[in-house]
Amino acid sequence: MKMTRKQVLLMGSYLIGMAGLLLQGCAGTEGSIRDRICGNWESVDGKPDILIYREGEAYKVTVFKRSGLSRRMKPETYLLQEEENGNMFMNTGFRIDVAYNEAADVLTFSPNGDYVRKNGGNTENGEAGL
Repeated sequence: MKMTRKQVLLMGSYLIGMAGLLLQGCAGTEGSIRDRICGNWESVDGKPDILIYREGEAYKVTVFKRSGLSRRMKPETYLLQEEENGNMFMNTGFRIDVAYNEAADVLTFSPNGDYVRKNGGNTENGEAGL
């Protein structure tokens, strides 16, 4: 596959941006479930990979999916919200509930299925491993 210089520069900027997000990670308190689920996740059903990260006080979920005829990777980012009773969800135009099984380190997106952590799990301070 041959890429133009502009495409290479654009891809490089995307990669640098994603590396910055990974380095920022979720260096918050250990008590929050959202802090513990930060990192890279992959679907057990072959669905698009996701990245969960903290940006200021907000937690965001970026879904990497292919779109269009060229099947280019297109990230879409949503706000991960937590209700008073501890339930998590995101609004993508419709509500997607998010559950975390800490013992198995598995995220469940209803109705999108289960996700397992990439790169061997959390680091000690809650940041995603590279």
